[in-house]
Amino acid sequence: MINTPILLHDHNEYLHKDVFLHGIEIYVKLLENLTNGESAYVIQLPSGSFKSPAEAAESYLEKLEKGGAKKTRPFQVDLVSYSPSITNSKTVHVLSHSEYPASSFAFAEQSNSQMLVADNTFIALMNKLKTLRAFETRLPKMEARGTRLEYQDFVINLGTVSQSQTTKGLVLEVAYVPMDETRDGYCLIQEFLQSFLNMPKQMIQKLITEQLSH
Repeated sequence: MINTPILLHDHNEYLHKDVFLHGIEIYVKLLENLTNGESAYVIQLPSGSFKSPAEAAESYLEKLEKGGAKKTRPFQVDLVSYSPSITNSKTVHVLSHSEYPASSFAFAEQSNSQMLVADNTFIALMNKLKTLRAFETRLPKMEARGTRLEYQDFVINLGTVSQSQTTKGLVLEVAYVPMDETRDGYCLIQEFLQSFLNMPKQMIQKLITEQLSH
């Protein structure tokens, strides 16, 4: 996928906890590597009158389907962080994403090295090393579960995010598939978000402009 912003429903009691935000930052960094750089951004969705991320997901899904988007398959993301047992070593973050079913992706924290791309058995290898006490998982596993939809040339992944079996937020990935240029793609994504999700035009423009100026 390319041109993929991550939009998070802002529930204060969950979203501002450091551990969860750290997981989202890792998620974004991995997506940036997957899409060759500057194409993954975090934009917060307005809270509105939703009581929970699950209720927000249902509302957005209904809007997307009423607008003509079609469900294609489940959406799933798993992010696991492994800390080496020896001191002064870097934590390794491993991501699996349903858009890339045959692959796993990993990088070492606070490292400028490129992301490692491996087949989907890499997590099994890391878990084996964990049983040998070479690594341990100190951060809760982050999971996103939901639905993948398509509308013309757009791909939408919508789901709730949880850690330790507690729902903590909503993730919405939107990609305009034909575009390789991030800024061109965001103009179309902006129109998509405005029409499908009834987000105010001024808010979308401000958020996207701020992100692209960084």
